[in-house]
Amino acid sequence: MDLAASKVNVDKKLASNFIEFRYRVTKDFDEWLNLIKEKAYRAGLPLRTELLSMVHGSPEELGHEAEAESLGFNSSRIHPDVYMNELLCGMRVIHQVLPAIMKKLGIDEEFKLDESELRAK
Repeated sequence: MDLAASKVNVDKKLASNFIEFRYRVTKDFDEWLNLIKEKAYRAGLPLRTELLSMVHGSPEELGHEAEAESLGFNSSRIHPDVYMNELLCGMRVIHQVLPAIMKKLGIDEEFKLDESELRAK
């Protein structure tokens, strides 16, 4: 209810603390939804949408997204681009860091990749 209330356009004269309320709600939901996203990612559970759009999206945008979902337009969106990008960024970090670690350990020259272990059995 707080998140929905924070999306309402309110006359600042009627609700003098509304900006602080909106800030607090946005901050809390950012934190909570990022925890959910992290737990889902670690559990290998794909999310069908970017959860933070509920916090930062306008009421109109959220309405369009909800309508598209109810009509089944998003049924094929199992792995949103957002999560694929997170995976790709993580892989890029690994590709940069791993050679430096191997060099520091002195095993960069002797290591040979066994590609047969990379294929699904």
